[in-house]
Amino acid sequence: MSDPEVERIEPQEIWVNTSEATEITGYNYHSVRRLMQRFANQPEDQREVKMRRRSTGWEMWLPDLMDYVAKPRRGPQIKSKKED
Repeated sequence: MSDPEVERIEPQEIWVNTSEATEITGYNYHSVRRLMQRFANQPEDQREVKMRRRSTGWEMWLPDLMDYVAKPRRGPQIKSKKED
């Protein structure tokens, strides 16, 4: 999802599961799962995104998730061209 599209989403104050987070953010499912696992391993008061455990899996607080997505982060490496 491009930056203007992400900015247009109104972050409602709701909890979202992994599938809903992938649809809203445009991240793929495995990236969101890794993100949730990384946050789950942190102490609760140090997490950038509030999370809660449910019997069906983890849920994330949507306003915190949208703030996290909006911040500039390190992306994929740019492939350099080989010069002959």
